[in-house]
Amino acid sequence: MSRLPNAVEEIVSSAIESFYLAQPACSLSDLHREIIMRCSKAGEPAPARTTIARRVARLSRRRAARRRLGAGAAEALTVRPGQYTIDQPNAVWQIDHSPMDVIVVDSKNRQPIGRPCLTLVIDVASRLIPGLHVSLEAPSVVSVGLALRHAILPKTEALNERGITGDWPAGGLPDALHSDNGSDFRSEAFARACANLGIETIRRPVRRPRYGGHIERLIGTAQTALHLLPGTTFSNPKRRGEYNSDKTAALTMDELETWVWRYVACDYNRRIHSTTGRPPLVAWLEAPGGKAWTPRKPANPDQLAIEYLPAVLRLIGRQGITLHGISYYEPFLATLFDGGERRVLIHYDPRDMSRVFLRGEEGFQTIRYRNLANPPLALWEIRAARRALVAEGRASIDEAALIAARQANAELVAQGQRMTRRERLNAERRIRGQSPATDPGQTAVPRVLPAVDEPISIAVDVGAIEQW
Repeated sequence: MSRLPNAVEEIVSSAIESFYLAQPACSLSDLHREIIMRCSKAGEPAPARTTIARRVARLSRRRAARRRLGAGAAEALTVRPGQYTIDQPNAVWQIDHSPMDVIVVDSKNRQPIGRPCLTLVIDVASRLIPGLHVSLEAPSVVSVGLALRHAILPKTEALNERGITGDWPAGGLPDALHSDNGSDFRSEAFARACANLGIETIRRPVRRPRYGGHIERLIGTAQTALHLLPGTTFSNPKRRGEYNSDKTAALTMDELETWVWRYVACDYNRRIHSTTGRPPLVAWLEAPGGKAWTPRKPANPDQLAIEYLPAVLRLIGRQGITLHGISYYEPFLATLFDGGERRVLIHYDPRDMSRVFLRGEEGFQTIRYRNLANPPLALWEIRAARRALVAEGRASIDEAALIAARQANAELVAQGQRMTRRERLNAERRIRGQSPATDPGQTAVPRVLPAVDEPISIAVDVGAIEQW
């Protein structure tokens, strides 16, 4: 029962509602001063600070956090009964991205270029990490595809190449993939690839990070391990203090990736997990009840990563296919053109636009540059060259102009005695982007380009292409 006069009670309630429960969040002292001012204007006596403190203490913590700090703060104060329990390995995987708490250096000059991005996959039942991907690019459906490709396929050969002595037997297709609501997980490419592989997609409720608690905790664990590396940024400026991350950075992308692989294969997967009480590797190998189980295998392992590449519809013309101002051609396109198959779905890798992919009856077929003399380009390089040409006022921007602009920019960078951080980053992106993880086999048909004005006349077996 309030002992305050009715007029003062109304002032206090109004100030709490409109001033205290608002953004930006104010302090209790700020609220008390606001009430004193309002009471003074109304000619009423102001209540003591302790009275205001008791009134604030009676507020719902969750409602106050939502009004003052947002939905995320309210989520942290939400009661969380129960838990997400999965018993069978590979039944549900969770996946997410995070910038890594470490600065890397370029492979040529050993100068800092920035923080990479880490994509992690965790098996919910065993807490095992089946795969990951380290990249200099922003999170996208491409990094999702590469992380899943790494998670699904055997890793023994890659471990040997990196000189890592450890077993990482996890693999196979998951039954379901659990993710947040990022644009990469809502893309058509992601949904289509998962459907083709028989993987159910599950997205957690918006602004409810607790539904992805397994992957969130894993990312925190991995970031803590990174804090021991030279060039770490730690988790925040306060923890970093006077530590100079750029000056102490020492690892290249390849070295960091090897370190992460060794950490996962030889440390994390073999360490007893605090929740399950067993090493994740042991929990993954032993199905519930000690029963033997066999992971599902993909039908076309070598072309797995292409499934998750971005895809667009394009028309087959007499000169082949045009994408982002670049022309592509292979002889089998003439067969499709002559048979009336004009509109096709083309997959492309933004890291290397020197070839695109078309799904055929036996998997993906590669379509290379129409002009094979053109150098490999990343999509960001094509767009940068286009912006440079637009800035020059070019009325017509053709493929030759794009290639020339890219080469001119590369020469300009090479002339600098000391490259800037951005240029070093772009140079490293070119090095890593021109080594595709998978390149489907080429067709055996000799590559012959038709003349511009020469009609195409090829015998076509219509039945052979009905399923395209």
